[in-house]
Amino acid sequence: MELGRTWCLLVAVGLIVASEGQVPMSELSDLQNKAVALAAEDLHSKKNINNRFQVFSILEATEEVSYYSAGIFVRLNIMKRQTNCPKKHWNEGKECSAVNGGRVFDCYICIKYQYGSHALLSSFIDCVLSRHVNTDRRHKRSQQCKS
Repeated sequence: MELGRTWCLLVAVGLIVASEGQVPMSELSDLQNKAVALAAEDLHSKKNINNRFQVFSILEATEEVSYYSAGIFVRLNIMKRQTNCPKKHWNEGKECSAVNGGRVFDCYICIKYQYGSHALLSSFIDCVLSRHVNTDRRHKRSQQCKS
């Protein structure tokens, strides 16, 4: 009986942790939304991309103000899914449906904006097929954002 109760507790804790990892789009700040738009522009500018991709999951979203470096640092990790719309419509408000079995991109975004004016100072955007994200790539992404 004790093992069953422990197992249920572990499952419940696992569900709570998993739900905390998702950030709703409605909770993103203006600068985070700007970073998502920059990542969309970057992904849709690639020649091997023919369809529009839309965000379906936000795994991480942080925004830090650094008075020392006079900047605002935004870091996001988003998942984008292939849709049935052509990429030429990526920045239009047109509704597109996700393609079953379509490609999924994992995008890691680090952007520094100037404090006050919100001008773009530097950016790092790495959007790759989700199956190509491994421990080594995660480490490199993290290191790139620190520099």
